[in-house]
Amino acid sequence: MKTAEKAGRFFLTLFGIAGLLFLILSRTGISTDVVLSGSMEPGIRTGGLVFTDTRRRDPQTGDIITYRLRDVRITHRVVRREGTVLITKGDANEGEDPLPVEVEQVLGTVIFSIPFVGYLVTFMKQRTILAILTVMIGQEIFFFIQNELTERRIQYERRQEEKS
Repeated sequence: MKTAEKAGRFFLTLFGIAGLLFLILSRTGISTDVVLSGSMEPGIRTGGLVFTDTRRRDPQTGDIITYRLRDVRITHRVVRREGTVLITKGDANEGEDPLPVEVEQVLGTVIFSIPFVGYLVTFMKQRTILAILTVMIGQEIFFFIQNELTERRIQYERRQEEKS
């Protein structure tokens, strides 16, 4: 097998496993978001992929949370509680966020992040790229099955010749 073919199969397998992992995580209450700004740097970098436990929706001071503000998902740190609202701040920001966060807005508590992987995820979510990858992964599965069947047929024919 050629080096380029091995590399291609490796990356397709990697993408397939990553896709399955994201599917499994979403079913277990873990959501993923791509960080679009530098407000949480250096801890969470722009382009990072943030994993949020959506079952943990009662954060404490110091926790990093993901919350919804209108149609936008924001990931910031809780700096304090004031009654039923949370006061948040991006680690790199000078001041606190201008609007307090109602507990109902909290989507979950961040459990970890992976730097720069968000760029790849954003690229992969494009319909054209997703369609191409789906076709390529399907093609690899087809060729894998075809190769297995061919090998089994050859082995069967060899055994038949040995018996004759």
